[in-house]
Amino acid sequence: MLRRMPTLSYVLMIALLLTMAGGLGCGKKIEEVPEPPPAEEKAPEPEVVVEKDLEPEPEPVKIEPAPPKPPTAQMLNDMGVLQTVYFDFDSSALSDATRAQLRANADWLKANPGHAVVLGGHCDERGTKEYNMALGERRASAARDYLSSLGVDTSGLRVISYGEEDPADAGHNEDAWGKNRRCMFVFE
Repeated sequence: MLRRMPTLSYVLMIALLLTMAGGLGCGKKIEEVPEPPPAEEKAPEPEVVVEKDLEPEPEPVKIEPAPPKPPTAQMLNDMGVLQTVYFDFDSSALSDATRAQLRANADWLKANPGHAVVLGGHCDERGTKEYNMALGERRASAARDYLSSLGVDTSGLRVISYGEEDPADAGHNEDAWGKNRRCMFVFE
């Protein structure tokens, strides 16, 4: 039989039994909430880069090629842009052929201003040195004066006489002498 337990012990025992049996008289079982699974170690999320308002890229710098360098005096002389003109024996008069060549030289000089050019008057070996120096001067001056009449600025043109010195052809015949009676154009 049952022994009598103290009332308080009896009440506690009943409460314990009821708790174990599923609750205190409400008939509902208390569902156990499962523990969450252990957290797996996740790889760190990539850093989100927020694009800021970027300044627009500057226009690419256009590099212009350097303008071509003007030809040097030596280059112009080597190219022969100004042609030699020729004279008759013992004359500084301009023939039709000489005038035609001087017109071509004038066209180039007007299209390409600012060049310093020496007009060198030459003679053949006949005549005295003094006479040939004066004739060479007259030939170069006649060429310069005709260029001026065609509108060429003659401030950069210098007249010089070589007389019979510096022949184009050292021969002693009419063919050689014809090559030596001339006015040459030399860029300085």
